Amino acid sequence: MPIYRYKAYNEKGNEISGVLEAPSTNHLRKQLLSKNIFPYEIKEITKEKKKFSLNLKLGKSIKDEELALLLYEIGLLLEKNVHITNILEILSKQAENQEIQNALLKAKSLIQEGKSIADAFQETGIFPVFLIEMIRAGETSGALDKIFLSASEFIEKQSEFKKNLVSSLIYPTIVIIAGFIAMIIIMTVVVPTITKIYQQFGRELPPSTKAVIIFSKFFTFLLKLSPIIFIGAVLAKIKFLKKEHIDKLKLKLPFFSKVYIYSTLSSWAKTLSLLLKGGITLDTALSIANKSIDNKIFYEKLNKVVEEIKTGKKLSSSLKETQIFTENIIQLIVLGEETGQLDEMLDLISNIYRRQTDRLISIFLSYLEPMTIIILAVMIGFFVFATLMPIMTLSVK
Repeated sequence: MPIYRYKAYNEKGNEISGVLEAPSTNHLRKQLLSKNIFPYEIKEITKEKKKFSLNLKLGKSIKDEELALLLYEIGLLLEKNVHITNILEILSKQAENQEIQNALLKAKSLIQEGKSIADAFQETGIFPVFLIEMIRAGETSGALDKIFLSASEFIEKQSEFKKNLVSSLIYPTIVIIAGFIAMIIIMTVVVPTITKIYQQFGRELPPSTKAVIIFSKFFTFLLKLSPIIFIGAVLAKIKFLKKEHIDKLKLKLPFFSKVYIYSTLSSWAKTLSLLLKGGITLDTALSIANKSIDNKIFYEKLNKVVEEIKTGKKLSSSLKETQIFTENIIQLIVLGEETGQLDEMLDLISNIYRRQTDRLISIFLSYLEPMTIIILAVMIGFFVFATLMPIMTLSVK
């Protein structure tokens, strides 16, 4: 359905603007007039939005940093007692991202039509589920400014963690790629060329050189088959390898499983803590926090906890039965339940898992970088030596 941006006057004579979906301009005009809103300018922005979407990466048009800044600005203006519709109008004019601008104007229009802030933000489609539920609870408690500021801090920290992880892997990735390219050149160009030279002399080649030549032929053969292998692997994954199998593998891989588990649980605990601080009930907060978990096995186990909480069971007892958390983490949750500071304890648990994740990654990288260089140096050195040694022998004779 087309999306339109309109400018109009309300029944009080004040100028307003907004973004709405409608089958046509006539439908939109009738819709606005029925609400005593008198449009004087209507423009279709669907084409503009689609053009913008062509530049998106992985289908995500709004970066975490943009969203964190937007939420921070909303929270800051709410603290200054600026009305939400005025805030959305101000920020829409400042927004460089077209999708953010459209979303803010749409939210403003929906709020002016009488919808709650949570429902309006939900219909924009750019805000995370946990934030929508926090806003819903915050509209009753009157702590919307704190909710937006807390959500902004959470998203910013999550984004920073992802950035640090990616940046720490850049160097070893470059080294591995460079080494792989060097191997391809040696195997497909250098070795076949030198093999022709050897054949001209008709002498017996050393075993190491024969091994390199055989490996070169096999490697070249694999490169030629790589498109077929890739397509076959993708088809096999689609047909035979289900998400549940992949999730089980993630939990069993040496070393990587711990990094994956710790980072997943850190995000889950932080989300749950944030929701509880926003005044959301434990069972609802758990349901929302569980949606942040990508692993199906963990998701199913933690969803059972939601049902048990509804029957009156303690969170610590239910989580212990899942066998996901260690005993010391369970004890922290018990302490949080007894002191009435469960949200603070979950925040602490999130930080513990985050520090453990950082420590594991640091250890991994401290071994990965030198080991990668040593392995590549030995392999390339062996290939070069085995390839050139017969030529050196021939030149000496």
